Amino acid sequence: MENFFDKQAYQIETGIPIFKQIVLLKIQSNDVVRCHLKLENTQISLYDYCKEELILNTINIANSYLEFTLHVCMGRGVYIKQSSKQLQIFGLTPQLIQILKLYGIQKDFATQYTVIKEIGRGSFGKVYQVKNVQNNQLYAVKMFEKQLLLDTKYRQAIRKEIQILRLMDHPNVLSIVECFESEQCIFLVEELLDSHLQIGVDCILKEEKAILILIKVLKGLEYIHSKNILHRDIKPNNILLRSNGEPVISDFGFADFYRLDGNYLFLKCGTNGYLAPEMITTQNYNYKVDIYSLGVVFRQLLTGCASNLFDISTLSNDCQKLIQGMLCSNPNNRLSINEIRQNNLIRRILRRSQILKAMSNISEKAKCCFINDQKNDVETKSFSIYQSQIPSLKSL
Repeated sequence: MENFFDKQAYQIETGIPIFKQIVLLKIQSNDVVRCHLKLENTQISLYDYCKEELILNTINIANSYLEFTLHVCMGRGVYIKQSSKQLQIFGLTPQLIQILKLYGIQKDFATQYTVIKEIGRGSFGKVYQVKNVQNNQLYAVKMFEKQLLLDTKYRQAIRKEIQILRLMDHPNVLSIVECFESEQCIFLVEELLDSHLQIGVDCILKEEKAILILIKVLKGLEYIHSKNILHRDIKPNNILLRSNGEPVISDFGFADFYRLDGNYLFLKCGTNGYLAPEMITTQNYNYKVDIYSLGVVFRQLLTGCASNLFDISTLSNDCQKLIQGMLCSNPNNRLSINEIRQNNLIRRILRRSQILKAMSNISEKAKCCFINDQKNDVETKSFSIYQSQIPSLKSL
């Protein structure tokens, strides 16, 4: 099959600080020149080493095809191809390699990863647990079968999902490591997480526990919105958990960049039961559709039920107000993230959590000081007028 990302370059503000380093640019079969490399967003520019105002070459790395090499004298190198444009550079730093892998497309997945087992599947492919053969670390890889992506809309959706995932860099949001393409498949290598949020009548949470989860998911959601992105599919299966219980928002298959005109690739999408009313009735919706979906999840954590008809009168007044505010059918009256933070229950639990964390930090510091004192074997003498009769701590 043809290359999936051919002529699919794009320009976007990445949030990565302007990156500079000195590299070697291959200009002919055996000739290289030393030059300054500058990476701004997804655009690499190479400047003459002696005349920095002289641009030798430029290339956009977003969806460019990469082939990494190792030269015995010039170090790590990469061959970059974007449509009809191409260049080869050497002397790459680990940081630049990481950025290139994030925004470029590689073609040697089978030599870099070993598939361990299948851990999930969707409409267009499967999810596997894999191991990197170089560092032995475990990852999850989403594999999309090209032959199932014949519809132009679905192909655009996959490219957009990759584009959005590349912008994610937050502890409560899933991140992508690198992307590969073979003749048959697209591979997205992602962080491997242990499980997803378990919700049901047999695992109902107390208010404080549910609030702590809500606060962390809100942090991730606020970050996503700060990138002008709507998630549009917040639900328990898309909130994964790390081994320490930290929640992580995942699955950006329905995500899109916010548009005032509402002209999205998929207009009405998401999961029944979690959809905000305005997503069904109009196309002019905004970030508050994610607040509604998260409100349903929050209610489930406390009651085990997603239904709006479920009685929440047994919950505290502040908790009831919070649920009702997040699930308000009119988005203009629905709570914003900042308004959610002002809820009395959230403020009280957050303040208590911060105090406990501060006390824990103090305790850890005291423990370290005690251990260091023990290591230094400091002899402490008791203060007494009968000093000669009192043994030192060391003798005890």
